[in-house]
Amino acid sequence: MPSLLQTIWNDFLAKLSGLGPKLITAAIILVIGFIIIRVLVHLIERFFDRVNFERSAETFIENIAKVALWGILLIIILGNLGVNVSGLIAGLGIMGFIVGFALKDALGNLASGVFILFHKPFKVGDWINIGGIVGGVERVGIAACVLKSPDNVKITIPNSKIWGDVIQNYTGNPTRKIFNLEVGISYNSNIDKAIKIIQTILKKDKRVLKDPEPQVVTKSLGDSSVNIAVRPAVNKEDYWDLYFDLVKTIKQEFDKNGIEIPFPQRDVWIKEMAKDGKRKK
Repeated sequence: MPSLLQTIWNDFLAKLSGLGPKLITAAIILVIGFIIIRVLVHLIERFFDRVNFERSAETFIENIAKVALWGILLIIILGNLGVNVSGLIAGLGIMGFIVGFALKDALGNLASGVFILFHKPFKVGDWINIGGIVGGVERVGIAACVLKSPDNVKITIPNSKIWGDVIQNYTGNPTRKIFNLEVGISYNSNIDKAIKIIQTILKKDKRVLKDPEPQVVTKSLGDSSVNIAVRPAVNKEDYWDLYFDLVKTIKQEFDKNGIEIPFPQRDVWIKEMAKDGKRKK
């Protein structure tokens, strides 16, 4: 019996001595891997601090990154110790494929959220239009963004739909140009006088920017009116206040100066018929 125990002990020492260098190498890999993981996680945290992302999503992504990095490190260490990790990698690959297929929509939203964070087509507080949906951005999430419509309705849009559609950011630039304000005057009114009145209104309003110079031009000849386009540049925060004030002020000044804003008109010709149904000459 003693000889049997001695044999077992000797075999153990022999295997341990052969495994010693591998254990040392594995320990070194563990220390280096730990440092690399700490650095990468710190870079991820700094990235999220810079983009000002929501904290819950930050924590979720950081935890996913940590699990993935530690998993890679574990596989490297086991391979260095002589463990056959090919089966483990294949199993993880199959499991990843199954999970990815089951969560393809969620992963698509996650990937789109990363692109939105990186490219920053909009931020919280911006007024945007996505596929015809208009609203102010209240939250940029990892899977979806939340907007508030003009009538105070909460709208949640998945990130994959946002990134796959055209994004119009009305407040993305510091200034905007009022481009859809038109005033119709009667064909009997003086066009030059009307344009001069509008130009005077724009010059007196301090919210109208000097550069670029405001445009007041005759745009088209309508069925009942001559249409004048009014296109001033304005700081984005003054856009709607100036728009509504211009509509009111232009109407008031036109009334004072005898410039007529006509109603839609249509001429109707009535042709008399004779009693026998024939048209009178």
